[in-house]
Amino acid sequence: ITMKKTSPYYQENKHSNSISSLWCWVILCILFFNQQHVFANAAQPGVWNAGGSVFTMLYPEDSLSFKKIQMVNEHIYIQLYKGYAVVKGEYVFKNTTDSTWQFKMGYPVNGIYRGGESKINQVHIDGLNQFKIKSGNNWLSLLEQPNPEYGRIQNLSENWKVWEMDFKPAEEKKVSVYFIVNTNDGLIRSGYSTNNYNAFIYLLESGSIWKQPIVSGHFYIQLMDGLKLDYVKGISDGFDFRYNKKYAIFAGSKSNFSPTPKDNLIITYYKRDKLFQFNKIPPGAAALFAAIDTFSLQPLDNLLFDSVELGNPYTVEDSLFSVLSLVIILFPVAIGLLVVWMLIWIIRKRIKAKEKML
Repeated sequence: ITMKKTSPYYQENKHSNSISSLWCWVILCILFFNQQHVFANAAQPGVWNAGGSVFTMLYPEDSLSFKKIQMVNEHIYIQLYKGYAVVKGEYVFKNTTDSTWQFKMGYPVNGIYRGGESKINQVHIDGLNQFKIKSGNNWLSLLEQPNPEYGRIQNLSENWKVWEMDFKPAEEKKVSVYFIVNTNDGLIRSGYSTNNYNAFIYLLESGSIWKQPIVSGHFYIQLMDGLKLDYVKGISDGFDFRYNKKYAIFAGSKSNFSPTPKDNLIITYYKRDKLFQFNKIPPGAAALFAAIDTFSLQPLDNLLFDSVELGNPYTVEDSLFSVLSLVIILFPVAIGLLVVWMLIWIIRKRIKAKEKML
């Protein structure tokens, strides 16, 4: 018995067939895009567990001083060792108003910041037990119990190193900070590939809270502890870094800029030492700070610096382990897609068989 295509029953069966096929494809698309969503969020690229710094301000009660104090310039000195970095920052701030201001500045112990549109920079300032600061020639005391609301408002840890500052009308002040950070536990991730290098991050984006622009910034990085240029995996661009081979020093700068996440200074270097013990470094802090003081007092601008090719600090070299990990992750997905495809094929086969019987 044959059925005419104009038959109501045929049309109803054809409509049912179309709906069945449509639902199969909807299920397939949901599974596919759901997996894509999982892949996109399972391993965010960037630099994780890096030692570094972020310098900021603004308690709720200090909101009136926001954007009133300008960071005129900053000189950042960094000495990289195997497993850690010593940092000295020199900042000149200016009160741009005719009012007197008193507020709090601070360094968070840790935080997560995004470096660019899609990459993340996770910083752990876990050497802040050696943190010290002075204004002019006077060493400042840290507040013992900072306002816990600061951490929640800034979406950071509630553990901060905080001190008070005051500015008279149009006054300029020089602020210097010192600290040591653990760089040994850095992890550079791209997709499902990871590399373990030393990593240091200076989060320039935190300077956006000052009155803009920052007039000038000068950055000096010296390789210590037998480190050589070949050990440097990558340094952020945008600083026009040049290199002095004799003293193993990088020099870079920025001028008249309003910092964003893309301005962050990121350095990846050397390799991770599984036996490294950061807790053995602090007893030598006095000697390390004396060394970076000597470094900062040198006439660095009089040295000759040459152009040098620097890698991207976010670059990850694929390894056999990362490839195998990706295969293991994708295998269940491939099986799932194969099962869905087989179900669609079986359903269509059965539908066609029913059509032939009618």
